[in-house]
Amino acid sequence: MKANLLLCVILFLLQCILSAQERGVTPADNPQSTIRNPHSATYAVVVGISNYQSDNIPDLRFADKDAQAFANFLRSPAGGGLDEDHLKVLINEEATAGKVAANLYWLMDECREGDQVVIYFSGHGDAEDRFKRQPGFLLCWDAPEKVYLAGGVIDLRLLQDVISSLSLDTKAKVLVVTDACRSGKLSGSDYNGAQVTAASLQKQFANEIKILSCQPDEYSIEGEQWGGGRGAFSYHLLDGLYGMADGNADGIVDLKEIGRYLEDKVAQEVAPEHQNPMTIGSRTEKLTDVFPDLLAQLREGRKGQLQLFSPTDSRGIEGEVLARADSNLVEMYHAFQVALAEKHFLGPEGACADYYFGILSQEPQLERLHSSMRRNYAAALQDDAQQLLNLMLRGGMTSRNIKGNTKDYEPYPRYLEKAADLLGPDNYMYPVLQARKYFLTAYLLTDKLEKRKNLFKALEWDSEMPHAFNYLIETYIQEPDSALYYFDKVTSLTPSWTYPYIFLGSMYAMNKDWDKAVETWLQGLQVDSNSVLLRLQLASVYSIMERYELAEPLLIYVIDKKPPGACIPCLMSMLAHIYAIEGRPEESIPLLKEGIELDSNSTNLHNDLGWTYLLMDSLAEAEKHFLKSMELDSHHIHPPANLGLVYTKMGRYAEADKMFKKGLELAPDNLDVLVNYAVYYSLQNQADKAYEYLEAALARGYVNNDHIEIPDEPAFDLLRKDKERWDTLMKKYYPNHPKN
Repeated sequence: MKANLLLCVILFLLQCILSAQERGVTPADNPQSTIRNPHSATYAVVVGISNYQSDNIPDLRFADKDAQAFANFLRSPAGGGLDEDHLKVLINEEATAGKVAANLYWLMDECREGDQVVIYFSGHGDAEDRFKRQPGFLLCWDAPEKVYLAGGVIDLRLLQDVISSLSLDTKAKVLVVTDACRSGKLSGSDYNGAQVTAASLQKQFANEIKILSCQPDEYSIEGEQWGGGRGAFSYHLLDGLYGMADGNADGIVDLKEIGRYLEDKVAQEVAPEHQNPMTIGSRTEKLTDVFPDLLAQLREGRKGQLQLFSPTDSRGIEGEVLARADSNLVEMYHAFQVALAEKHFLGPEGACADYYFGILSQEPQLERLHSSMRRNYAAALQDDAQQLLNLMLRGGMTSRNIKGNTKDYEPYPRYLEKAADLLGPDNYMYPVLQARKYFLTAYLLTDKLEKRKNLFKALEWDSEMPHAFNYLIETYIQEPDSALYYFDKVTSLTPSWTYPYIFLGSMYAMNKDWDKAVETWLQGLQVDSNSVLLRLQLASVYSIMERYELAEPLLIYVIDKKPPGACIPCLMSMLAHIYAIEGRPEESIPLLKEGIELDSNSTNLHNDLGWTYLLMDSLAEAEKHFLKSMELDSHHIHPPANLGLVYTKMGRYAEADKMFKKGLELAPDNLDVLVNYAVYYSLQNQADKAYEYLEAALARGYVNNDHIEIPDEPAFDLLRKDKERWDTLMKKYYPNHPKN
């Protein structure tokens, strides 16, 4: 969406610049399009209706958006840069039959010989079953639910008269684009009214050019995957006119090229449903010139975008078919739809989408729905995986980022395999689904070699899958040159994506090159200054570097944004740690309590709150929260060590010893227990045992961290009395400490 918005802004700026150029000298290397001939004028009427006045005429989803998009094309330099004196746009309630007719007459009044005319209609087409030879109607906003001769429609005979008058009498060049073969239970449905209308629109009485959304026996498909909600025909028509259809790269899009482009793109992407656009007229007729800058911006905006696959709407056909079907089949069909909505795909047995589909797809009564059922089932199966991949591309948080929890994603590879099987190897989505299957298999794995193997399999199916290249960085943490190679690959594919910076910085962090990690993440923030993940990564490393003054505002920013997928209580806990380390434990208390209100079953939050009370010597409160933490998770390794320290400071040594032993049972190398045992023995005047446990902890890698400041720990006053022994120990393990 951001890329699309950026494209619109750039197109607008370019329009302003190029419009100014037209008033001066036309660039020699960019001839004017047929639509914008310098020696003639272009006039256009664009109509798009999604929401009809009559409740009995089924609304369309995106016909109005398609018309707006086509109007924006006509306003752009590629479409002729038309202003309001040359372009009339009628959307929804503005598109009454009276206004549409008036604007068709306006075309006849304004056009002169050699001028260009564009007529675009997106909405319903239908015919009356009472009049077998009536060619059909385009339904305007105020169309009645039946009896079209009463008004609210444009009779195709009138439309053709207007077109013929313009092309034959006025000798204007006429382009007619219609997208009127929509599904829906209309007055003429039993008479195949939409198909009759489409067949009439094919007829050519003069030298006009017609571009139609589909064959007479097909329906025009619309869905979310095209431009966030468009018709497949309209979406690819505009891409083609902007230059994507320029197959021979001669800077011109002619009717033959747009026809081939639409046949390839639309037919492919609506499969297994059927839609084959039609072009009528001279195949060599030039439609528009290609503006290289606009085409480059369009391609750049699409670069790195995820290939989308969405369900399509067949409400109109569905109503017709189900009205004639057996009641048991209708009930099962609705059960199938419910199973899809509730994501009961492969289970439970006998009551899931797969079970219902297996039966319904064999039923002749539902034959007209089989294609849409197959597509929509496949689309539902892959939707969650697609959303996860989209979330990654947006730089969003997944549960893996915060909690390390990927359980929700475990079924995705199986769902993707099933979706691919439903569509078959010839479907354009088949290799995409296979690539995603292998990528998500890798995503769920912990073994680096197995992860890497599956990522390479993903790339065999989709050689430019940015996710696969990005996660290869993670598998080469110990091989910086390889990690940098894959970083360069993914950033060349998706230069605006922040995940590669997150992963490369994490590689440096894992190798404890903190400065390089910070440098990488700061570079990532130059790509996307709003990235909460980059801020979170920086906060973590700044905390390790003891740059708490830098970590604190970053964490506050992330918590304030409450990004989807983030564990806000976990982030509150991190911030509370910083407050406590900086000697502000009183600020930690309300933050941790707020976190517990959000997640009362968080063992970590109760443990952290207990630890904060321990720092404040509020031992009774500390004991309460450590006990609660252990109650919530008896296998959590930290609460026993912390509670043992509380009991030690209370002088309850037998209970402390019991807690420490429990901690070592859970984790034999629990360094916190070893250090706390040193405190335990020191407070009981057993210096040798205290030294034994303290050095055991330090030898195993315990460092001066936020749990205890060893050189300043008051409990070790007994040990400090043997100054020579203490100094030797401190210099050995804390050579850089200021007091050493």
